[in-house]
Amino acid sequence: MNNPFNSYMIYDFSDEDIIKELCKKVKQVRLSCCFSQKELAEKCGLSIITIKRIESGVVEDITLGTLLKIMRISGILENIVELIPDLPESPYLVNPRTGKKIQRFNSKRKSL
Repeated sequence: MNNPFNSYMIYDFSDEDIIKELCKKVKQVRLSCCFSQKELAEKCGLSIITIKRIESGVVEDITLGTLLKIMRISGILENIVELIPDLPESPYLVNPRTGKKIQRFNSKRKSL
């Protein structure tokens, strides 16, 4: 299936559109694992109504916990690391005078 979302165009879609696409993927994952809706619900500890609502796109939001349960049972949990990728350390996190890593930012402004 062709993915309508890519890393450049994703910002053109609303949150609701992205959630609907995630819901479609949940159904694809379930079918690829040869689970019925009932089997997936039982294995995840969710109600069958929750699975049906997700797959039909009726949900307005899907919790991270629910998504993790489905991914774990489906054997695709390792893909969660792509959700928030590792980024290079910001140069702003190093004090230019001392060269030490800044632990936190001070929200107080210096008076002139």
